[in-house]
Amino acid sequence: MKKIFSIITIMTLPVITMAQTSAFKPAVLYGAIQKTDLMKPPFDKWFDSTYAAYQPNAGTINTLSKLNTKDISIQVFMGTWCGDSKREVPRFMKTLDAISFLQKNVSIVALGDDSLYKQSPQHEEAGKGIFRVPVFIIYKNGVELNRINEFPAFSLEKDILTILSNQPYSPNYRSFATIKNWLADGVLTDKNITARSLAMQIKYFVTGERELNNLGYVLLEQGKKAEALKIFQVNANLYPESSNILSSLGEGYLKNGDTKNAVQYEERALELNKDPQQVKPILKILYEAKGLQQ
Repeated sequence: MKKIFSIITIMTLPVITMAQTSAFKPAVLYGAIQKTDLMKPPFDKWFDSTYAAYQPNAGTINTLSKLNTKDISIQVFMGTWCGDSKREVPRFMKTLDAISFLQKNVSIVALGDDSLYKQSPQHEEAGKGIFRVPVFIIYKNGVELNRINEFPAFSLEKDILTILSNQPYSPNYRSFATIKNWLADGVLTDKNITARSLAMQIKYFVTGERELNNLGYVLLEQGKKAEALKIFQVNANLYPESSNILSSLGEGYLKNGDTKNAVQYEERALELNKDPQQVKPILKILYEAKGLQQ
């Protein structure tokens, strides 16, 4: 059963803006943008206030300022519809400004929240494992050093210093780095590699059942049905008694044309479900798998 948020938007311009005056359909930025775009209405309302309020640690900034960053570039993936992006991106920009980091070495990509979920018009995110936003990827001479996922492990300035100093750093959602490699290597579409084996490899990196569940739906939105199904299978191995996870697995089977397994897992999800409000969503998938109408 799908457990990811959805913001309704309408695309009116091909790259940068999707303008909407309706209170129910706020404007968003979409594609390659500049910091200055975030400083214009209506985005300045949250960008300027958060930027002004954040005070990076002076000692950490002093140390960062002494580092040679001429070979460093940074790519920011964000969503102007995303609460985490609205909080972290202004703070990140304030931190970079505090160390006089060259703006020309920073690229910002606003990702969509529509049917092109976590994607941009020019697909700058392709192959980079962008499953949540914001993501701050730090490169040296074009090679990724590390990234900050969604929010800092400590603080933005401390995380940046740790990465640039080549110290050990583990970003949030550590599972994503492994899954990014699996996607690149075709692991998730290799029929000889079992979900159980993958679950054993990744179980210590997963922080909760929603982490992989949300990722599975992102992959479905991107048309990667087989890969999404394998992620749902891995998650079901980790959380075999979760009604929500088994319903998602059933939906994954349904999207891949396997109605037999879809019915099996939706029925099992109904057996395990303890939330009356979730019965209808499960039944909706079950009826569809059985070719019935509600």
